[in-house]
Amino acid sequence: MTIKELETQAAAGTPMPEELTAAEQLAFLSLRINYVLFKLGKLDLEQAKWEKVRIIKEYEQNVLKLKSWNEAHERMQNLAPILPMLKESGCKTCRKFFHVLSGYKGENEVDM
Repeated sequence: MTIKELETQAAAGTPMPEELTAAEQLAFLSLRINYVLFKLGKLDLEQAKWEKVRIIKEYEQNVLKLKSWNEAHERMQNLAPILPMLKESGCKTCRKFFHVLSGYKGENEVDM
């Protein structure tokens, strides 16, 4: 769902759509609160506009962070099958690589 669609629905006061990402949920609820506070006269137009810009910028950052996290998670899932081989390898560089990837802190940890 685009931020414009989220904004339109939030402004209309519709229920939060199903199956939104965490970033979309946060943006939707933040925008809805912003619109409600403006309609109640608790925010003036300038403050409401400023907060809307901030909400949208944060949404864009959260989308990028979520995408990066998902990509990193997928890479780790792909690497998981070879981590034991790296750990047990006689190669010092391979073991260092294992420690970096896994965050493992064992008693025989290789000096970094």
